[in-house]
Amino acid sequence: MKCEYCEIAERNRNVDILYEDEQVVVAIKDFAATAGQITVFPKEHFTIMEMVPDDVLQKCFTLANKVSMAIFEGLAAQGTNIIVQNGLGAAQKVPHFAVEVIPRREGDGLKLQWEPKEIHEDEKETVFLLLKEESEKLVDIGKK
Repeated sequence: MKCEYCEIAERNRNVDILYEDEQVVVAIKDFAATAGQITVFPKEHFTIMEMVPDDVLQKCFTLANKVSMAIFEGLAAQGTNIIVQNGLGAAQKVPHFAVEVIPRREGDGLKLQWEPKEIHEDEKETVFLLLKEESEKLVDIGKK
């Protein structure tokens, strides 16, 4: 079975497409957290965000921002959640990178909040040390 988003990009699924170009598709979800949920995804199959080329990733997030503005104006939403479920551990349902834009209203009953927990000092220090080395690479990338 082919990827659900690849099928949409190839027009093998009947969904409402708001926008598409040679790289990206913006479609209205048929199974959604709330009415008006929009999915922005690259046409090319990339499983997770880290695989998506920077120019395509930038376009996805720029379009997600524009879609969010349209949701505020067109649906009179009071807010939006912009979510990326990046990998199986993040509850990704379709193995294809996508940005979800979810219209929100106060009291809509949608539960996307989580309870923060206190992180112990030794755990914070371990995480910091592990990520510090990896983040050093970001300095070089940021200079390009």
